[in-house]
Amino acid sequence: MCGIAGIFHQHSLLPSRLEAAREALRTRGPDGSGLRYFSYSPQKKWHPSEHGTRPLSKLAAGNEEQGTTAHRRGVYKDILDELSTDATQLFASAVEFGKGPTAALLQTRLSIRDLSTAGAQPMQNEDGSVWIVYNGEIYGWEQEAEELRRRGHSFAGHSDTEFILHGYEEWGEAILDRLRGMFAIAIFDLRREQLLLARDRLGEKPLFYRPGKKCFSFASSARALAALHGPEEPLRFNPLAIDAFLTHRYIPAPLSIFEGIYKLPAAHRLIVKLNQGEIAVGQPEEYWQLSPDATDPAQLFHDSVQQRLVSDRPLGIFLSGGIDSQAIAACVARNSELAELTTFTATFPNDPRYDESTAAAEIARRLGLRHRELPIAMDSLDTPRIIADLDEPFADPSAIPTWYLCQAAVQEIVVALAGDGGDELFAGYKRYAVHQRATRLLPRFSKKKLRWPSSNLCLKTSRRGRWRRLLLSYQLGWEEAYALRFSALDPLTRAFLQPDLTVQSNYWRLPASGLAPRDWMLECDRLNYLPEYILRKSDLCGMAHSLELRSPMVDHRFVAAVHGMSQRERFTHPPKKFLQDQIGPQAVTGPKRGFNPPLHDWLQQPTLMDLCHDLPRELEQLTNGQLDADSLTTLMREAEGNSSLNEVKWMLLVLRLSLEQLKKNSQG
Repeated sequence: MCGIAGIFHQHSLLPSRLEAAREALRTRGPDGSGLRYFSYSPQKKWHPSEHGTRPLSKLAAGNEEQGTTAHRRGVYKDILDELSTDATQLFASAVEFGKGPTAALLQTRLSIRDLSTAGAQPMQNEDGSVWIVYNGEIYGWEQEAEELRRRGHSFAGHSDTEFILHGYEEWGEAILDRLRGMFAIAIFDLRREQLLLARDRLGEKPLFYRPGKKCFSFASSARALAALHGPEEPLRFNPLAIDAFLTHRYIPAPLSIFEGIYKLPAAHRLIVKLNQGEIAVGQPEEYWQLSPDATDPAQLFHDSVQQRLVSDRPLGIFLSGGIDSQAIAACVARNSELAELTTFTATFPNDPRYDESTAAAEIARRLGLRHRELPIAMDSLDTPRIIADLDEPFADPSAIPTWYLCQAAVQEIVVALAGDGGDELFAGYKRYAVHQRATRLLPRFSKKKLRWPSSNLCLKTSRRGRWRRLLLSYQLGWEEAYALRFSALDPLTRAFLQPDLTVQSNYWRLPASGLAPRDWMLECDRLNYLPEYILRKSDLCGMAHSLELRSPMVDHRFVAAVHGMSQRERFTHPPKKFLQDQIGPQAVTGPKRGFNPPLHDWLQQPTLMDLCHDLPRELEQLTNGQLDADSLTTLMREAEGNSSLNEVKWMLLVLRLSLEQLKKNSQG
């Protein structure tokens, strides 16, 4: 598990910008970092630059003046003095580096497999013609690595990074078809003069990029990418991304909070041609599409869990009182070699309404697993740090206890198995059944393109607001109205808050037409809600504390096998009978409970109440008038004393703090 970044520029690079990006990725990789510079010249083509072997901190030393030649000479001269090497040859290389197209690959490392230096990145092949930086974990690759060895490839260690690198040499971009796991990959092929970016099929690992003709860059987070460019290249907030956040409480791919920066969608790759030092950015291409598989899902579930137990660092299981994590724990318990594995459950001593520790302890006892309860004491003073760790505006309240759970667990483990994905596979959410009934009354599609002028609020907490939402559902059709089931603010309310913006009904990647209602909803969630909300929360909260979370239920082979099940086997009442069967007679069942915090008490803390008082004015300024202060004041007045609007208040507070932080960071 790592943080990655890279930049390709027509001119020189500022070492301090790479140092800032490394710092932004520090928690994603606290065990080490690596940097490699590259240059282009007509004679040598793309080639590594010698001074790129220096540590980041050395390259960033000194005051910088916009990367001037005088500054570059001064920095490189200091480096040469420290190295006590042949100054003439190396200094000439450094000056050459500043003349033409340049590039750099950066990685911060969280060591999980192969803790030796053989697993360090950026990693090169034997002749230095292919380089990789990679974030993620590939499972079950060892057998195919033997095939590569038979074909003449040499492995210096036992990391999955080496397998991807040599697999690319052997199979080219088709290596993606052989990867089982989570990943965000960047492969720089000096021979073909191209960069390959790719993101895993279900979207467990994030990847942002900024295209351009003179500069192309990428990173694991929006904040690292902004740091890579610095105040010399100021970024502006994307108005559509702000509206998307108000719609969904997160920003779906391919949008990002910044104009000109995009998320690579799950199961997509992107090729950047770098012929003769020129930058030509292609369009993201989908390299995998979900199709049903007739393989036994029970066997694939077992394989998925067992493969995710391979680690050179301490490993545990996040166990709630629900079926999903219980099924994973049961699968582990059947392996006698892993019976000593510990399960971890968050407890809320001050609020038993959110506490599942009693059920979790009973589950662990029945399965014969060691169990640890981690008391969670949430402090509103941590709010700025939590929001910073969530990278972009992200307002799922359950991120708060998840962040604290990861903070506590990392004191004992470095890797944890989690139960994400079960509800999206087996239709576990109540909204599926509710909206399926609505499809009998609503048209499928809107009959015309709708605009959303609004002169007042349309909150579902009022009778009038509920009636307007019902009418809105008829206007939208049931496909677009699905977003209203769990949207933060509907189009009418967003139009009221943003009078000068043409808002959209939603910002999702929509499934192919022709699917039955339940299949359409599940596919919509797989494309949007699962990768950009559920799995993104797990990635961000885990990486905030250098903890790797693994989710066996989003293994792409298991997902395909579940889609190959009959409707009768897959969709049961109560839901997820398949998972209960994996547990057996010792299963502990009960009502489904969320993992939300006591948000009302959280928002009553003085530090957060003070931030809410001037929130309308601050948000108007931060969004350059996109959000209207008077309209926001009306909304905040409605929210006072109305606990059902706590999540709306939290969302606006997150937006304010996140935009303040992002603006400050981008200005240096």
